Amino acid sequence: MPRLAFLCHLPPAAAFCVLSAAALHAQAARYMLDQCAAAAQTHFQDLEARTEMQDNGRRTDGTYAINGRIFLETRFEDFACSWDASGVHMTEFFAQGAYQTPFAPEHRAKGPVSGGHGGQVLTVTGVASNDVLNVRSGPSTHHGIVGALSNGSAVRNLGCFRKVSSTWCRIQMMDDMRSQGWVNARYLTPGSAVQQPSRPTEPQTRTVRVRFAVGTTGAVYSGKLEPGGSLRYVLGALNRQTLVVRLNGYGSGLSYQILNPDRSFLLDQVPSGQDYRGELWQSGDHVIEVINRGGSAAEFSLSLEAY
Repeated sequence: MPRLAFLCHLPPAAAFCVLSAAALHAQAARYMLDQCAAAAQTHFQDLEARTEMQDNGRRTDGTYAINGRIFLETRFEDFACSWDASGVHMTEFFAQGAYQTPFAPEHRAKGPVSGGHGGQVLTVTGVASNDVLNVRSGPSTHHGIVGALSNGSAVRNLGCFRKVSSTWCRIQMMDDMRSQGWVNARYLTPGSAVQQPSRPTEPQTRTVRVRFAVGTTGAVYSGKLEPGGSLRYVLGALNRQTLVVRLNGYGSGLSYQILNPDRSFLLDQVPSGQDYRGELWQSGDHVIEVINRGGSAAEFSLSLEAY
C-alpha cells in the first residue's frame, strides 16, 4: 500500500507524526484503486500495462465502486471493481462483458509451480541466508512490501500468473492473521521443504497480547528478533482513542507497521526511532508488528500507549 501523509512535529526528543482523517480516507481509496488495477493487469496478462482509475465513492448500501481503463498493446479495455463496506475485500471484478474472478484463476498457473492448484501448500526456498523474500501487495516488484518470508516458510497457494519472464503467485502466510500477498514463484517449491531454515526453529512470526496494568494506559515490551523474524503485538482499543508507539532498536533493519482491526494499514512500515501518535478510527484489535529486515539479530524496546 502507498505511504501515508503525515502532519509532523519535531520536538527535541523525537518526531511525532499525526495521521489526519483525510489521509486515512485517502489511504483506503488508494488501496482499492491499486488492487483493482492489479486485478486488471493480472486478468489481461500484462503486469506493466498502464491503467487509469476512478474512485466512484460509496454506494447507498455502503459498498464501494471503482472504474478503470487498461491500455494494452493494440487496444484498451474498461473494467470495474466492487468492494465491501470495509474497503478491504474486493467482491466483484467486471471485465470483457462479464464478472470475472478477481486476480488470476488457478488454472493459469505455469512455470515452477506448474500443476499446482489453489490451496496447495508450498515452501519458500532459494533465499540467501542473510536475506528474506519480500511479500508484495501485487504481482510485481513495483507493488509495496506487505510482509517477509525466510527459507523453509510454508505458504498456501491461492493462484499463480505467468508474465513473459516470470511467474507470480498469490499466497496466504501461515501466521495468526493469515495475511495474503504476492511472491515470485521461483522461490516456491511444492511439497515439503528441500532446504531447511537457516534461522532459528522458533516461528518466524509470533503474537503477543498487550495488557496494561490496572490504572495505567501504557506498557513497555522488549525482545530480540532474528533476521526475517517479526513479533505482532495485539492491542484492543476503541475508535477515537489516541495511540502512541515508540520503537527503539539495538541493531540495523528494525521497522514496524500498524494494522487496523479490519487488517487495513493504519501505518505502513517505518524505521525504528520514528514515533507514531494518532487517533484511531476503528474499534477492536489493532496489530503493531515489529519486523527485522536486517542481516543479524536485533534487540528492541517497544513502548505502547492508548488513552
